[in-house]
Amino acid sequence: MTNIYYMDEDNLGHLDGSKKINSFLWKILHKRVQKRLKKSIINIPNMRKIVFNKNKLLHCQINSDLPHVFLRRDPSWYCDEEEYYIPFSICFTDGKRKYDIVLTNGEIDIRDDSARKEDLSKKLSHTPVLLVKVFKNIERNFEILLKYIELENKKV
Repeated sequence: MTNIYYMDEDNLGHLDGSKKINSFLWKILHKRVQKRLKKSIINIPNMRKIVFNKNKLLHCQINSDLPHVFLRRDPSWYCDEEEYYIPFSICFTDGKRKYDIVLTNGEIDIRDDSARKEDLSKKLSHTPVLLVKVFKNIERNFEILLKYIELENKKV
């Protein structure tokens, strides 16, 4: 399962997926990551280049430490016992770690969805990426993916 689930269409920022954890420490750490995100290669135009690539790839494998990439082109609603929002996203995973770059309401949200594994009862278990070290790794993988997509687009 590569989808990331939200309770609604709002950006979560420093909150966890269920909006129950509202930690002051998380807020401070999240601000540090957001500061770097503003100057990053991870931006809306680059996300669109990747997700709306000419080959219409929805998943691929890149040469990095998070080699499996899944793309979600169209946001939608998922109904189970409750309704969940599945946003426009790019997912990087290696099978153990899973990070999602999510676009909600015109804002980029970077989430750590590693805790869920394949347990669907933990749909809202994702948390914000709070460590700059983790953010830099995601940014490096994003850059590798962007180059990969550009090469694939040239082949078409």
